[in-house]
Amino acid sequence: MNEATFIWSEIYEEFATKLLEYKNDRKNLISKLQNVYEEIDMKLSKMESNGEILDIDPFTIFGLFNKGITDDNRKRILGEIAKQFNLKNKVPFSFEGIPLVNNLRSTFFNFAEERGENDINNLWEVFESAIRYADNPTQGNKLKIESTYNNVIKQKGIQWNITMGLYWIRPNTYINLDSKNREFIIKQKILPEQFIKEVNQFKNVPNGEQYIQLCDLLLEKIKDGQYGYRDFKELSFIAYERNMSVDTVTQHNTQNTDIAKNTILYGPPGTGKTYNTVMYAVAIIENKKLEEIKKENYTEVIDRYNKYKEDGLIEFTTFHQSYGYEEFIEGIKPVIHSDEEDETDIQYEVVPGLFKKFCDIAGKPILRKEKCDIGINESPTIWKISLGGSGENSTRTECMKNEHIRIGYDEYGREITNLFKGAAGRHILNYFINDMSIGDIVMSCYDCNTVDAIGVVTGEYEWHDEYPEYKRLRKVNWIVKGIKENIIKINNGSRLSNPTVYKLRMDLSDVMEIIEKYSKNTIEVEEKKKNHVFIIDEINRGNISKIFGELITLIEPTKRIGQTEGQKVRLPYSQKLFGVPNNVYLIGTMNTADRSIATIDTALRRRFNFKEMLPDEEVLDGIYVEYVSIKDIFIKMNKRITVLFDREHTLGHAYFLPLKDAPTIETLANIFENSIIPLLQEYFYEDYEKIRMVLGDNQKDSEDKQFITIEENDYNDLFGDIDYDFDEMSTYKINSFALTNIEAYRSI
Repeated sequence: MNEATFIWSEIYEEFATKLLEYKNDRKNLISKLQNVYEEIDMKLSKMESNGEILDIDPFTIFGLFNKGITDDNRKRILGEIAKQFNLKNKVPFSFEGIPLVNNLRSTFFNFAEERGENDINNLWEVFESAIRYADNPTQGNKLKIESTYNNVIKQKGIQWNITMGLYWIRPNTYINLDSKNREFIIKQKILPEQFIKEVNQFKNVPNGEQYIQLCDLLLEKIKDGQYGYRDFKELSFIAYERNMSVDTVTQHNTQNTDIAKNTILYGPPGTGKTYNTVMYAVAIIENKKLEEIKKENYTEVIDRYNKYKEDGLIEFTTFHQSYGYEEFIEGIKPVIHSDEEDETDIQYEVVPGLFKKFCDIAGKPILRKEKCDIGINESPTIWKISLGGSGENSTRTECMKNEHIRIGYDEYGREITNLFKGAAGRHILNYFINDMSIGDIVMSCYDCNTVDAIGVVTGEYEWHDEYPEYKRLRKVNWIVKGIKENIIKINNGSRLSNPTVYKLRMDLSDVMEIIEKYSKNTIEVEEKKKNHVFIIDEINRGNISKIFGELITLIEPTKRIGQTEGQKVRLPYSQKLFGVPNNVYLIGTMNTADRSIATIDTALRRRFNFKEMLPDEEVLDGIYVEYVSIKDIFIKMNKRITVLFDREHTLGHAYFLPLKDAPTIETLANIFENSIIPLLQEYFYEDYEKIRMVLGDNQKDSEDKQFITIEENDYNDLFGDIDYDFDEMSTYKINSFALTNIEAYRSI
């Protein structure tokens, strides 16, 4: 089992140790916690009946981010805690093997009017003694943890959850005894039968002596790995995997992929940010762990990525300074209709932007084709149509019976050659004949409030002389008919208006709900939608407030459609309600060497998980050009850049990857001439002394080995004897000879 899966233990243990400093400074501790929640704009759990926080214990603090909330929120809370408490370890990408307290009982103490005078102090005592014993297992420390543990288990509200708390703070020493682990330990027969009898088959919480003995016995039994797990973290993980039933006290994370809903990959240029978006996207769509995808052959992964992109599961865009709300969400754009060569008609329509269109598709109901294929196209237009006017009439009856729709304006004839600008019905006929497509949806208007039928267009425009009126026809498959459904609400609060045919501004999901309501034996919808991935390259180059607008709140995991705090907003142009589907993942890339990084929007920082992509020298292991180690060159230059500038402006390993297939001096020279030296010029604003230091030119014994050479300027020879204060006494030149001289690289 990959140890990286349980890397959470490092920051958990560090935070526990840090909390010891606040044992006698709890007012300051409470203030820091309140700051944490203010910074991430979340509500702190209720600690007292009146909403105040009078006191707090360390296990309750751990419970704040180890309960039934999303992984994204856990990372947000823990990330801000790391800032407020100056923790050194990184926020984990995975929380596997961590038990969660019940949201309804996440504190380890009762309200003030119900708890004992020393309840919270006792929790601090067992917390401190547990850390002391785990870090220094002397006999004295052992007796102390047993004693303080015994005091705590007598308190109201404390049962097995104290073992969970001890596991959080030192998971390599203490076992969590939630219901899953207890059942697993008994079934696995790890412990001596006599001991299981002594603790009464785990029917009661063991006392301090029994609990510490239990932890020691288990560690002794499992440390060699013969059971398939070597420590309590692996045991907890496997116990959960083998028993998926939800315990009333604890819950575990059931999400398959370990990637957050909103993630930004950031780092210096050439560190594989765009490369990694491929693996992130595939892991999300296939609901797999990222590490599982990384182990695969990259060629196979990118083939699947391209297929998912073709299928519309992945969208890719790049932000830039002029990118705006209209391109991303929606805007008003002119649409030109030309009926004749000399006559054009300009109309303005609300057009969805790239992200809104993507979300509309991601949130679209998935019909089970094996049950029913009703012929809806990929992006159907939804049309209102009046059949012979409102109410019951012969035209409506005939259309329902014979599976079609009919409209009039018969006086213009079959060919429609005399539709001058401003003619009655001009736009209606254009809609019906030219704009309506097979696979679109039509909603039959019964009156201004209701529809009586919903169908899918199945045929092209036809003219039928056999009818005395309403001769223009399109074939339709009526999915539901004979209904009376009020659609004011889904039509943005508007009544249906007079034109015979026009586009309705409503979502397909709303229409499908009506179809499902009246056609349960005909239509089946997949309950689980596929994950979709929207990739934004160079996300920090765009004006986030301008691009996202009011949607910046809706991308938060808890604000997604279907979540407990799910929200929709009414868009300004279309006046339609819109929300972000829960199956849409956002991945951004951000170049830390970009000068616009300092101005990154605070709203973006709050709503995205940031994953740092650093130069990886191991990728270059084994690459040599004429016996010169490229890895050594890479490490040396990056160390110098870090000292002269900072770690955000180091060189990415991707620049050197062409040497894997062509480890020649020509390839190396091309990389330095066209990538490395221009990048250093950009980094150091053409401060060539620093560039020479990075390349080691200042230490080389020969000019033939120097990539940047210095030529002293003879200003008297150039300009004569003049009184002028020149800025530079030297001129710097790129030495083409050194680029193809292997000794120049060996001397870096």
